[in-house]
Amino acid sequence: MKEQFVEEYLQYGVRLHKDIVFGNADGTALKLDLLVSREPRREPSPVIVWVHGGGWCNHDLDRNYRPELELLRYVSRGYIVASIDYRLSDQVPFPAQIQDCKCAIRYLRANAEKWNLDPDRIGVWGESAGGHLADLLGAAEDVPEFEGNGGWQGYSSRVSAVCTWYSPADLTGTAIAQDDGTVNLLVDNPAPDKLPEALRLASPVTYLHPGMPPFLVMHGNADELVPFAQSEELFRRLRELGCPAEFYAVDGQGHGFFQGDEPYRVIHDFFDKYLLVR
Repeated sequence: MKEQFVEEYLQYGVRLHKDIVFGNADGTALKLDLLVSREPRREPSPVIVWVHGGGWCNHDLDRNYRPELELLRYVSRGYIVASIDYRLSDQVPFPAQIQDCKCAIRYLRANAEKWNLDPDRIGVWGESAGGHLADLLGAAEDVPEFEGNGGWQGYSSRVSAVCTWYSPADLTGTAIAQDDGTVNLLVDNPAPDKLPEALRLASPVTYLHPGMPPFLVMHGNADELVPFAQSEELFRRLRELGCPAEFYAVDGQGHGFFQGDEPYRVIHDFFDKYLLVR
């Protein structure tokens, strides 16, 4: 835990289980932090899984890069929170990142009794590159090559709700593909003639289909890194498919954690609606 949040952990009655190994991918130990209530709960708790951003490759942004106080508040509201890591794209290319995220979901489901969590109420919340992976968790639940071999293969990696912040949902768009190289690195810098297909296969919009879990799509309309139109298009396509979806534009805000109470109230209402009530 970050030193500046020690008092807050105590204030919100949260116990932190740090560096839990949830899987092993080709010799790499995959880890998560679990935030649980200090007071035992009679009924299994719903889970929110936080997926960090950082362009899929920033080693300074890991599972500790998270809206700490908001996640603590979720535990006090009746949730368990998991903050997960995944292998970065300068170590191994896509689809390793989504394979690791799916392994984390399977771990939680397989260890539901141990942690007193409800395996049927697992939501995911990601920002930027983490939003891209959250999108894939919601849309690509039945893509075999995304499951990987990290562990817990006998369990489902499906999620029950998705909150996605300013996510690059369609990597084929030139505004995303012609960036500083992070997107191309994600798909292993293929030859120019192979790049369009690689980007298509890594794009969440490729896998959208009827019957997906509810989505809350959020984006600052002053974002200069990931175009606001990415989330507008994602939301439009979700609605066309009949998926329960909400869109929240954060006025005047750019790329990064949102400021103010209102965006978090919207998230609270969304997760409470689909996860907190049985």
